[in-house]
Amino acid sequence: MAKEGAVETETGRSGEGLPTSQQGVEALEGWLVLDGYEDEPAAFGVPNYVGFHIRYICGVLESRGIQYTYMTVDEWRLRFKSRLSDPGERDSVRNELEGLSGAVLLAGAVVPGKYVRGTPISLRETNSFLSSIPANTPVLCGGWAIRHWRGDGWTPLRQNLFITVQDTDATLEYHLSTGLWSNRRRTPEQWSKWALLGASSKAVTQHPDLVSPTGGQGPLMYEVELYQGCVRFKRGCKFCIEPKKGLPLWRSESDVVDEITMAMDSGVRNVRVGGATDIYTYRAEGVEDLEYPIPNPDPISRVLSEIREDERLEILHVDNANPSIIAENIEPSIEITKSLVENLSDGAVLSFGLESADPEVHEKNWLNCNTDQLMTAIRHINEFGTARGPRGLPQLLPGLNFIAGLKGEKDDSYGMNMDLLRRIKSQGLLLRRINIRQVEGRGFQEVSEPAFRNFKSEVRDEIDQPMLKEMLPIGTTLRGVWWESNGNRIRLPEHVTDPKHRDPSIHGSSGVSFGRQMGAYPILIGTPYLIPLETSSDVIVTGHGKRSISAVETGLDFRNVTQQQLEAIPGIGRKGAWRIISHRAKSANKGVTSESLESVFEKSGVPIPPLAKWVLRYDA
Repeated sequence: MAKEGAVETETGRSGEGLPTSQQGVEALEGWLVLDGYEDEPAAFGVPNYVGFHIRYICGVLESRGIQYTYMTVDEWRLRFKSRLSDPGERDSVRNELEGLSGAVLLAGAVVPGKYVRGTPISLRETNSFLSSIPANTPVLCGGWAIRHWRGDGWTPLRQNLFITVQDTDATLEYHLSTGLWSNRRRTPEQWSKWALLGASSKAVTQHPDLVSPTGGQGPLMYEVELYQGCVRFKRGCKFCIEPKKGLPLWRSESDVVDEITMAMDSGVRNVRVGGATDIYTYRAEGVEDLEYPIPNPDPISRVLSEIREDERLEILHVDNANPSIIAENIEPSIEITKSLVENLSDGAVLSFGLESADPEVHEKNWLNCNTDQLMTAIRHINEFGTARGPRGLPQLLPGLNFIAGLKGEKDDSYGMNMDLLRRIKSQGLLLRRINIRQVEGRGFQEVSEPAFRNFKSEVRDEIDQPMLKEMLPIGTTLRGVWWESNGNRIRLPEHVTDPKHRDPSIHGSSGVSFGRQMGAYPILIGTPYLIPLETSSDVIVTGHGKRSISAVETGLDFRNVTQQQLEAIPGIGRKGAWRIISHRAKSANKGVTSESLESVFEKSGVPIPPLAKWVLRYDA
């Protein structure tokens, strides 16, 4: 990721992109907008993403010129969580919040999962938040997690609380206009206005990931909504929230492009076109009448090409696609796929929601993609998207989603899933990722834990790791890895609060670092030494886990490379690294300043591995 292009931030907020609590306590004014991170089938707002629903909420306040404070749930945790658990501090917290005009909480997590950079707000944290806001302050809660919890019987006891089951932004607008609470849907005109205003709102300009701690470009990924609703609005997948939104409501091409342009004016450089159940059905023909609407290539091609024309853009990805639409409309789909490959950054993934290969599960849950259609779509994407791009990744690959806990599922269902995956592998086809989710609650059934665990294990051993090795063989160079955590695969609070994790002096010392390239569904990358966090570098693949890879940075200067970094190069080992370090010290004592890398290895008694010539540089 490029370091240039630092953006200015507003007064009272640090340009280092660190939470408010770490930059000096900032007074909370006006309305408090708490970003609980959305994670929905067609909406993603967990860091390093900023979601669109939270931006629309800010857009409402921007449109009215109302003072507000934007805060992520991670910032809330760092500033208030420990204090709220301390009886002696609770009153102090409430005093800090006393001056608020109101509060809006967006809680959007629906699908359970593991997160690297941030975790959506939990129900327990939501209750803590509600209890901390003074009783006379109005509070609005929205998002699909709120709706889910409400459906499961959640009934918070609090004055001045309204829980919306429709659009949080429109509900807020109605309250600000009338002083009353009522569930509301946004109009197309409101949608356009709030989306544009949200692109330059505090949800963007004050997001902790917009600017890196060094003042350069941060890892923020801007999720933009293409349309809402689903082409299967009449009989969509029973468990999915998107068909419940009704007939698709398209945004105009110019509206989407204008919003992204405004976001890039605010410092955004990475964009994912999401908010759609299937990018191939954007402005499709026959949506109201056909089971498989006919894709319309021109609108999506115009959107992607116009976005790509902006030279400030670094990463452009998309999200979901319905494989049955591709399979049943192969000719227009070819045009869209070619446009995707031409305009998207490498590493792009099209998420295919098969959910289950079991025909009975398919029927009971109103799924509309069978295994034959899926195979056709996978072959199609592999035909056009496997070429390697400048960041070292295949240009465009399919991903495949399975859900455990659907109605009609039995132990044999997992065997059908495995048979399908083996069929895909036997035909030499690549999947970028296989996402297996276990769901529970109303509308689902109990999962057979032994069968489920066995299925996951088989997938990781037989499919994930072999495909990862084929896709990214040892020696592959991957560019622009953003380092996010040390010692743990999940970024911890101390990674944010303790500056030692960003100190350049730790580079190469003993430990483990984890990072990812920017984009949709990035691969987790680990190095067996420490790298300063919130920085980026290029790496070479050195090994494979089941869903992650190990790597070593490229361009390491031999004059200061550490033993841990040398050990990370396959073929050197601990003893070899020690011998090389010893030779370097002896040469320095003798005043030797120019020696070839081959000579260094030879005099150290260590055979030079092929990767060493790529990893190490020896400048005279």
